[in-house]
Amino acid sequence: MIRALLVVLLCAALPAAAQQSAGQYAVRALGLKVGDLTLTGSVSGSKYTVSSQFVTSGLVGAVAGVKFLLSASGTVRGGQFRPARYDEEMETGSRDSRASLRYRNGVARSAGSEIGGAGPYAVTDAQQKGAVDPLTAMFMVMRDQPREGLCKIRQRIFDGERLTEVTLTSRSEDGAAVTCSGVFRRVGGYSPEDLARKGQFALSVTYEPAGDLMRAVKMRADTVHGRATLVRK
Repeated sequence: MIRALLVVLLCAALPAAAQQSAGQYAVRALGLKVGDLTLTGSVSGSKYTVSSQFVTSGLVGAVAGVKFLLSASGTVRGGQFRPARYDEEMETGSRDSRASLRYRNGVARSAGSEIGGAGPYAVTDAQQKGAVDPLTAMFMVMRDQPREGLCKIRQRIFDGERLTEVTLTSRSEDGAAVTCSGVFRRVGGYSPEDLARKGQFALSVTYEPAGDLMRAVKMRADTVHGRATLVRK
């Protein structure tokens, strides 16, 4: 459940001005606090780096003890983020795993044994070409950005196994705050049964002023396990 929840919450993308960003967030699901997430990243010239950590807390943490360590880096050209590498470490208390992706010409390749693989629903290179990894996507949407650039998102995301697409194009304003709404859609790597069960999920991100830019303060996403929320501390 935790990995599926994070994939939904980490999937949205929007280019923004170069800057350093850092934030701490509380993640909630099913009415309970699931854990704490930290995000630190920067863009310098044509290069970006980002890292994140998620740790379960509260009742969920006492039972599951899950920890994610994520990192990604790549280039920014023409307003488009292009990952070069993505690394993921997961600790569950009973099992540890590592996964890595490396990119060439916009196509991801597994650099380890934990991600990807052939199968009847495997994503093709043509399908995933140009997609970003989940952490790059989260960094792009959660960092501060200009008000006029909000709510213009259509981005595919590939985690090494499954391909999804986020669309955030509906815009509403409440005072100085802006909320972008849309859907998170399953595209590839899923069985027909998974697609029939739930093919897309509602998603929204709310931004508030932070100086001359807008800052993401809340993300809400429906999942197969119910509503999940990420709130900036």
